[in-house]
Amino acid sequence: MKTQYLALLLSFIASLQAIAADIPQALTLKTPATWKVEYKGDKGMQFYTVTRKDGDQALLMFSRSPVSGNVNQIPEQIKQLAEGFLVEAGKHEQIKLKSKEYRIEKIEGDDFSGSFVVFSIEGGFTQAMFMIGDEEGIWNGQFTGTPERWVEAVTILKSLKKKG
Repeated sequence: MKTQYLALLLSFIASLQAIAADIPQALTLKTPATWKVEYKGDKGMQFYTVTRKDGDQALLMFSRSPVSGNVNQIPEQIKQLAEGFLVEAGKHEQIKLKSKEYRIEKIEGDDFSGSFVVFSIEGGFTQAMFMIGDEEGIWNGQFTGTPERWVEAVTILKSLKKKG
């Protein structure tokens, strides 16, 4: 279930990244000692993957949006992502949502702010999609894991800083 959804979302993100311009690594982030960060910056792609070191299934990934935008557009874009996810989840029997209801919440860090939407999936998983940004652009991503790990992931996202 989780693998199929991730493959679908990753293919969407990869197609968007193919049109982005080359940009050097732009972020620094703080993670608890139990998490590790991988960065891939190739052919215009800036892609961060943050996972647990202990083999926990939690997965946080985000990338710079290739589409110009600013933080004022995030709430509407998150709503569109949420509605799109509901449509796609309904097409896959492996993704069993506890409810079609979702909540959109704000995320505020020192350098970046934005919004996220959270879905509860049967089996104790949380699926979150988020967009954060500043006056220079937007970063978008997703999280899959337990609700407890999502709390840790939000802390990581709040720690994002511009590099340099």
